[in-house]
Amino acid sequence: MPYLDSKIEIDKHKKSCSNPVGKRLYIRDYDDEGKQKFVSWGLTCTTCGVVVKEKYERALTPKEQRYIARRRESEVKNSKSKYNKLMQKIGRHSITPEESLELRQRRKLREKLERLQRTKLGPEPMSPKEAGLRKRIGRLKQFYELMSLHWGDLRIAWDDELVEQFLNVVPRPTIKELAEVFQPSWSKVNVDSQKWRRYKGYIDDPEKQGWLKYDKEKYKKLLESEALKRQEMMREIIESRG
Repeated sequence: MPYLDSKIEIDKHKKSCSNPVGKRLYIRDYDDEGKQKFVSWGLTCTTCGVVVKEKYERALTPKEQRYIARRRESEVKNSKSKYNKLMQKIGRHSITPEESLELRQRRKLREKLERLQRTKLGPEPMSPKEAGLRKRIGRLKQFYELMSLHWGDLRIAWDDELVEQFLNVVPRPTIKELAEVFQPSWSKVNVDSQKWRRYKGYIDDPEKQGWLKYDKEKYKKLLESEALKRQEMMREIIESRG
């Protein structure tokens, strides 16, 4: 056995594992001079596939080091800007270059996992339109969080697990179903990122057909009711798949 030196505790294997053999995993890393090297990242079982990560902090690549240096230079230049002074006054601080880099890495990893997941959902290739709709539905949570932050007193219980279950249902939702969930035909609130900022707080004017009027309270009620209806539509589609 070539991997007997890499042991995983027996209780960390899956119960159905018949031959618990550990294999060491390596990841590409860089030293202080930017030279490539490989370091131990964790262990995996060759039978049940369980992964046990080790305590490991990845070194920054030369490209990432340059990114952090640019961010720090930008912070120094903008430290005396009106925006930064206002944020400090209300008790908020901008994220550090390291936090910004971590967010970028998480986003890239999330997008990669989404691409891998799309390949598993069916033999038919996914069109750019379908992929775009799925991505926008996944970002509806951010839209409602932003609305709650803006208006302050919204009561929207958005179910992330329901959205994930809807997007991963087999057979996968059609383009028509995705479009109807993202922007239903009966919807009065536009959630498209290019339009919601322009029409935030505006609703249809019942007295003038084709006109809009500003009504904050009715707009907030529409946000809450449409969020519930969207989630109900996703549940119905999931149930229709049996």
